[in-house]
Amino acid sequence: MSGVFEYKGVKVERLVHAAFRIEGAGLVIYIDPFQLRAAPRDGDIIICTHDHYDHCSPDDIRKVAKLDAVVVAPSNCAGKIRGLGLQYKELNPGDEAEVKGVRIKAVPAYNVNKRFHPKDYGGIGVILEVAGVRIYHAGDTDYIPEMKGLGSVDVALLPVSGTYVMTPEEAAKAAEDIKPKVAIPMHYGAIVGDERDAERFKRILEGKIEVVIV
Repeated sequence: MSGVFEYKGVKVERLVHAAFRIEGAGLVIYIDPFQLRAAPRDGDIIICTHDHYDHCSPDDIRKVAKLDAVVVAPSNCAGKIRGLGLQYKELNPGDEAEVKGVRIKAVPAYNVNKRFHPKDYGGIGVILEVAGVRIYHAGDTDYIPEMKGLGSVDVALLPVSGTYVMTPEEAAKAAEDIKPKVAIPMHYGAIVGDERDAERFKRILEGKIEVVIV
């Protein structure tokens, strides 16, 4: 399932899995493009959260990137990105940068009870400020202590499928810590998990935090 949610003029579209297209302030931003059928080549900024094939896919980056696009990713993606002929801005956990007028902060993303994304691997989540809207894409992560210190978040994109990332129950705990205005579940429907995980996440948070499934 894919769809578009609009918050204060910023459009947030879930494409598939953990891939999103965000449009605002005259810019188009892609996060973790994956399994895309079309090749719109309209992306001003492309963000990859880590180098696993379903998050850093050179073929999909080529499909969405404008000629002057900037790819933002941690150092573990460098081997895949440097050969694309695009501008590359390396951001590791704790780093911040302004890219084409968009503030981007890289925050930790890691597993605490599984081996797929250890902390020293250096995967990231990102907080974007687009047209005054703060959007948090958690990347591939478990429920981690750093989520309590993210500051104000308008829209939180949280993985819910378990196995490699948080379960719906863990993601709900994360949402309660983050306190976004809106939470959107992700990381389901392609490799692991399905819409039932998203629905469970929504049910747990009913009456606490608005959850939109897109």
